[in-house]
Amino acid sequence: MFNTAKHLTNSRMIWLLVLPICLGCQQTKVVLVPSGDPVMLAKPTTASVYGFDADKKLVGPSNVVLPAGWYVLPKSQ
Repeated sequence: MFNTAKHLTNSRMIWLLVLPICLGCQQTKVVLVPSGDPVMLAKPTTASVYGFDADKKLVGPSNVVLPAGWYVLPKSQ
C-alpha cells in the first residue's frame, strides 16, 4: 500500500513538471506576412545584394551581413 501511494505521488510530481513545459510550447505564434510587405529581420542574416555606384550603374552581387532589426522588402514591380 505504501509503494502505491508513493508511486501516485511521484506520478503527480512528474505531471506537474511536464504539463507547464508542454503548455509553454504552444505560446509561440507564427504570423504569415502578405507578399510584398516589408518584414523585420529577427537575427543577423547573410544575403547577396545589388547596389548602385556613383554613376547609377547596377553593381553586385556582393555578400553582406544584414543586422537584426533591419527591414527588408521585395523589389517594386
